[in-house]
Amino acid sequence: MRTRVFARHGAILAVSAMLATLAAAAPHINAGNTPPRSVFLRLPGDAPEPRVAMDLEARADGTWRLRIDTEDFTFTSLCVTEAAAVPVGHAHVIVNGVKVASAFHPVVDLGALPPGEHDVTVVLRGQDHRALLGRSGMIRANAVVSVGAG
Repeated sequence: MRTRVFARHGAILAVSAMLATLAAAAPHINAGNTPPRSVFLRLPGDAPEPRVAMDLEARADGTWRLRIDTEDFTFTSLCVTEAAAVPVGHAHVIVNGVKVASAFHPVVDLGALPPGEHDVTVVLRGQDHRALLGRSGMIRANAVVSVGAG
């Protein structure tokens, strides 16, 4: 039993030390006050900025179809570990704060949504899954859809 107690305390101490190190380094990680490179892919300012819009369609079978309309963006299913700063990639589809799909094409069947209001967001992503940033910030579209009971 003592071995287990010491092993648990040792693991707790190791995690505590790691968290302390991360907390100390945090101010230096984003010292340039720019969006973190590991999360965002900034597109060049002189290139046309992609636009995204969406249309949600209620289908007769009770499911929903999402159509993603883009300008100056190309969908692809090819993913890479380090993407160039070009408007090529896919979109993440988020419903009520939860990612429900990666859209490699502009049409996504969402399935049935329960009754109530649902916040749907589409975020354009680079080929390495980083969110695309244009001159005005993250390139995304948002809509709220109300689903009736029954």
